[in-house]
Amino acid sequence: MSTRHSNLFRQTAVSQMVAHSHLTIALAVVIVVCLFSRTPFSAASKPERASIIPRPVSIRQRQGHFTITSSTQVVAKKEATAEALKLIDALAPSMGFRLQLAARSKAQDNIIKLELDPQLPQIGDEGYTLKVTRENILIRARRPAGLFYGIQTLRQLLPPSIFRKAKVEGVTWKVPGVEITDYPRFKWRGLLVDPARHFIPKSALLRFIDTMSLHKLNSLQIHLTDDQGWRIEIKKYPKLTDIGARRDETLIGHLSKRPWLFDGRRHGGFYTQDDIREIVRYASDRHINIVPEIEMPGHARAAISSYPHLGVFPEKQRSLKPWTHWGVSGDIFAPRPTTIAFLQDVLSEVIQLFPSNYIHIGGDEAVKNQWKASEEIQAVIREKGLKNEEELQSWFTRQMDTFLSKHGRRLVGWDEILQGGLAPGAIVMSWRGEQGGITAANAGHDVVMAPTSHTYFDYYQGPAEKEPLAIGGYLPLRKVYHYDPVPAAIAPEKTRHVLGVQGQLWGEYISTPRHLEYMAYPRAAALAEVGWSPKRSKEYEDFLIRLRHHIGRLRAIGICYRPAESEK
Repeated sequence: MSTRHSNLFRQTAVSQMVAHSHLTIALAVVIVVCLFSRTPFSAASKPERASIIPRPVSIRQRQGHFTITSSTQVVAKKEATAEALKLIDALAPSMGFRLQLAARSKAQDNIIKLELDPQLPQIGDEGYTLKVTRENILIRARRPAGLFYGIQTLRQLLPPSIFRKAKVEGVTWKVPGVEITDYPRFKWRGLLVDPARHFIPKSALLRFIDTMSLHKLNSLQIHLTDDQGWRIEIKKYPKLTDIGARRDETLIGHLSKRPWLFDGRRHGGFYTQDDIREIVRYASDRHINIVPEIEMPGHARAAISSYPHLGVFPEKQRSLKPWTHWGVSGDIFAPRPTTIAFLQDVLSEVIQLFPSNYIHIGGDEAVKNQWKASEEIQAVIREKGLKNEEELQSWFTRQMDTFLSKHGRRLVGWDEILQGGLAPGAIVMSWRGEQGGITAANAGHDVVMAPTSHTYFDYYQGPAEKEPLAIGGYLPLRKVYHYDPVPAAIAPEKTRHVLGVQGQLWGEYISTPRHLEYMAYPRAAALAEVGWSPKRSKEYEDFLIRLRHHIGRLRAIGICYRPAESEK
């Protein structure tokens, strides 16, 4: 999935990329920019108000402040205890001391109290209230996720050095007086990463999850399979990683630039099932749902390279290898009973590893030339009374939808799954603009808005000649911030089907974890506000003011971000 964008920007990419002949040049730009971005702010840049991202639903500044000291107690009981321990763990490194946890406290001052109350009105399962006075701090929520998000807001109220991983000297840990009521606009607030193109080490993925949680993002889609690599261990089919997880070399520079040059180095890697369990648990502790994506029926070359019988022409495909360049391979799964059984076996192991209610099966850019050229597949179309190859893909998708439904899961697919008819319980992720989402929502299907125009974070953030090599396109921070995931063309009574929004970080030209961070932030911070904050309260200039302070937090964490307009 991805050459979607190379097709869209093939012509413009050539002129844009004249100055970018080698990927290592692009990575050097990232390093230089990240070093530049660490220039300290002057004292005058410190805001006099709470600068929280995403912006809360309601915030009232109060007089005075609460100071956290080594004698401050954290008070919590029952289910709230787990979240209280996360707060203590988060504060300890930079403060140099661990706060004490108590189930109750006789004292009413110098405490941080976390309280669950299922009867709290109108804030939902992820909402919270936060009150800071001179005497104490109180965070209340209906569910643990709400307490967790209240903690993220509390961390942002502290000086940015609270995000350091070692003791910070000479800081008084003051929290300004506030009263906050907060809850998200959408239930799906996500990002996508793509280890199929360039493998992302587990440690980098966990760090990425940490930064997502600070921004109250709650969904991470991992694109685990594609033409260039298969990245998840499947016990029943070990060749998927023995063969499919390694490619011989990788294209240097942009796909549109000829002649093609390659680096001559083997590239690969995959997540073992133990890795997956660790990633899922780590994300769950931060109230982030991991959505696995197993591409089908297209983007299948790595799988067919591993097991040629899955292809349309097995005899001709025995010499296939995972692709070494970008684009959309014409190798597609053959819709035979043995292929359906194989992929459902894969999904069986996937659903054992991922508790997510949502399982993504791709469905995009399925090049059907091999189906058209195969007498066998044409006979399948006739036997099933289908009109064409699009209806065959719809039939294929329904097999997976039925299988996942029987296992209590919901199928998610890119908007191509609308072609030929949509499976009853499927969720549409609309990437080719908004029309797929509009059509699906108006027909009563749930949708996640993910259009290239506003959510493709692998696009350039500024002038191409000043940025690391990217796939093409132009998506500045301002445009991300101004996106509204509910198009006017969706009928008012159908807007409830818009689950939320997701930003995409396709990996063809994002080859390192530092580059991944650079392409994500601060645009992911803007998208977090799109997904969380009320539409009526959004204001770009106000966001930039808050972002200027927020950059200090990213800097303390060590995130390699792109300097925003407010810093230039």
